[in-house]
Amino acid sequence: MDKTSQLPDELLVKVLSFLPTKDAVRTSLLSMRWKSLWMWLPKLEYDFRHYSVSEGQGLARFITLSLLGHKAPAIESLSLKLRYGAIGSIKPEDIYLWVSLAVHGSSVRELSLKLCTFAERPTKLPKSLYKCKSIVILKLKDEILVDVPRKVCLPSLKTLFLGRVTYSDEDSLHRLLSNCPVLEDLVVERDRIDNLGKLSVVVKSLQRLTLKMSCPCHLDGIMMNTPSLKYLKVTDERQESDSDNESDSDSPRYFYDFEDMPKLEEADFVLTFQNIKKFFKFVTSIKRLSLCLGVYTEESLYHEGLVFNQLEQLKICSCDSDWSILLSRLLESSPNLRELEAYVIEDHPDRRVDLPNQWGNQLNCVPKCLLSSLETFKWSEMYGLLQNQMDVAKYILRNARCLKSATIFFPTTYAKETRDEMIEELSLSFQGPETCQVFFH
Repeated sequence: MDKTSQLPDELLVKVLSFLPTKDAVRTSLLSMRWKSLWMWLPKLEYDFRHYSVSEGQGLARFITLSLLGHKAPAIESLSLKLRYGAIGSIKPEDIYLWVSLAVHGSSVRELSLKLCTFAERPTKLPKSLYKCKSIVILKLKDEILVDVPRKVCLPSLKTLFLGRVTYSDEDSLHRLLSNCPVLEDLVVERDRIDNLGKLSVVVKSLQRLTLKMSCPCHLDGIMMNTPSLKYLKVTDERQESDSDNESDSDSPRYFYDFEDMPKLEEADFVLTFQNIKKFFKFVTSIKRLSLCLGVYTEESLYHEGLVFNQLEQLKICSCDSDWSILLSRLLESSPNLRELEAYVIEDHPDRRVDLPNQWGNQLNCVPKCLLSSLETFKWSEMYGLLQNQMDVAKYILRNARCLKSATIFFPTTYAKETRDEMIEELSLSFQGPETCQVFFH
């Protein structure tokens, strides 16, 4: 007898828990001792793709039998990922049964479902899921119908991820969130017609919120009452319609109805063609801010007079030629800024052209943060061939009196001679402390 087989069952199950479920199941062929050990696993993960009709039917039987024969006191985690298989080989009724088994008899703590190219219509889940007292983490992705019953009770749910799902009606999300009293982390991703018009997030306990929207999803407005929120990320990459162009420039494409967020510390916005005037007043207390507004027209910016006294870190996307308009205003409004980074979001549309940015005219005087607080300046992929970007970089290097480090990355496509000329021009502009470390890459 090998030494491994002499170990106690509890230890062997612990070892098996580090393997993918399908590999753990294969150990049942080793000997009679190993035959049923995998059935004690507290975490089950089934990840299958590109399966045929016969393979899908076999998988369905296997998963059903494994859940019915599961021996552990509880299923701590159940993950089902079924992608690009033969439609109909695994039926929506199978998913319904598996979720029911996990919820009813196993006190499941974490449930993750991802169904892609799975059925002809979104898969409906059992109502018992929405009354599960034990579940702490719930992740639903792709071809799933969120059909929330009138009676909902998820007293332990802390993390909820809803990725590209479909809702039975426009109030489904609101009903669901209203019955999650301890929810802390919420992610909602939308990229299809999903029956939602208005996003209503009223959760007193919520600390992190991520909203991502892209075509062709529709949005009438966002309503939020999240007094405990610490982190907020909103990405809206839907394209502007002709009707939006004709609307009042002082109005956003959809309405905002936000209550105060006094605990908000970090915000990240990617808003294409979105007016944010009426929104900025809700984030003046944040410490970390990341922005990409797509088009930085004067009509899109926040009103002068707002002050970001607590803002310490600022990241701003330079994908548009007029981005410096917003940067100049934020520098003036952030007297205690310590870190500044210009960057470009990966795979983001490039709208840069070499237009005069009139950088000198944007600022009546050197912003206070450059004179007294800015310590770190970083620019990822600075297009030095665009004079408007060179002007911004030279201004900061010339006027930032407390810099400890400045790092500028040039595109790898630039020739060495071109980079050397830019480095020389930027170096001559630098008037910061002698102790400041300046790097060019």
